[in-house]
Amino acid sequence: MTGFRTWMTVGLVALATGCGAAEDATALAEAAQALGACTHSVTTNTYNGPDYWGTLVFKNTGTVAIANPVIALDVPSGVTCDDDQPGWTHTQSGRTCTFTRTSSLTVAVSASYTFNYSTNSNVSFTAANVKVQSDSCGGTSPGGSGLTASQKKVAEGLTSIWENDTPTLDYAYSENIQDGRGYTNGRAGFCTGTGDAIQVVQCYRALRTEGNGNRLAKYWNALTVINNRFLSTGQSQASTAELDAVGNWRADWAASFNTAATQADFKQCQDQVSDALYYTPTMTEAAKWGLTQALTKAALYDASINHGFDGMKAIIRQANTALGNSGQVAPVIGYNGITESAWLQKFLEKRRDILASDSTWVEAVDRVAAYEKQRRRGNWDLGTALRNDVRARDCWTTAYPASGYTVRNINPDGTWSTPSSYTYSCN
Repeated sequence: MTGFRTWMTVGLVALATGCGAAEDATALAEAAQALGACTHSVTTNTYNGPDYWGTLVFKNTGTVAIANPVIALDVPSGVTCDDDQPGWTHTQSGRTCTFTRTSSLTVAVSASYTFNYSTNSNVSFTAANVKVQSDSCGGTSPGGSGLTASQKKVAEGLTSIWENDTPTLDYAYSENIQDGRGYTNGRAGFCTGTGDAIQVVQCYRALRTEGNGNRLAKYWNALTVINNRFLSTGQSQASTAELDAVGNWRADWAASFNTAATQADFKQCQDQVSDALYYTPTMTEAAKWGLTQALTKAALYDASINHGFDGMKAIIRQANTALGNSGQVAPVIGYNGITESAWLQKFLEKRRDILASDSTWVEAVDRVAAYEKQRRRGNWDLGTALRNDVRARDCWTTAYPASGYTVRNINPDGTWSTPSSYTYSCN
């Protein structure tokens, strides 16, 4: 495949992203309020190699207390976290160390907390991808009742292939793809016309003022006008005129991530909003139905990003009905002998049919086949490296159009590469 073919296909596939379009406007408004209440900033991030001692200081910049925070950070390759401090325990998966509380801890509004950790490295470094999460702020612990940190990286990387043709999350992406939802932006396709891009900006404004480098702050009034129309009508808003009158939205969104001084804050807000709107409720929904396997949860997460959380729930109901559970009895696994493999197969078939029946969404039908291939292989814990070297036409007899995604190889720790050769197959 040529680069031109891949690029053109990605542009078409982007039309099928969730963008919050299927979400209830009231629910989005409630999520926005919660996200505005829960923000923090990392003010110190050091590791002194000669002392084997790391220090993180984070400040609660929101309006509610942070209860029992979970801290995740990436250390350099080959480094091992060790020697938990009182009140903390940790796990490590690949480069990611995740620290959880063994006793109660609350960080009050405007308060700062100093967290110390140790590793086996005598070389100084700065921890990467620092995240502070808390159930009190609508997030989930890395792992928790959802996916482990590594499984989540695999799931997000796979979805990112469908969104941006690469497993690397594209925080700087911004484009009007002419789908009636305004500008589509960032790692999860946050849209200016559907109530989710404004939540990223709301979070970002709580961390940075315009005078402190926030390039998006000047769009707040225009975003609010658009969002009020969305909330009052419940309809996606296509217009970007209000934003265009203020400045170059696409350039300012990209620069917010590509500028070193603001990158961490902007990334944090995208991660936080994505988790609150898509990942966390999807994991809760999976638990409700008794779905326990990482592969199933990854498939549900991808559907939530693609169709919106409510759209994903509608497909769950279709799968339940098709398997004889028209009464929507939960948990569904074990109901009348239904297995998770049989349930996931039916969920994927129902989602495949939804994509294939739409003249635009059919361009994304191959994304469903990747999960079907892993189901057939039994890669339930995402513990085996996987590739998206499969098309819908390889799994099912219908001659579905090929979406043209670039084939990538994703390892169990979330790292990835582009294979030099591959054979399309569903087995």
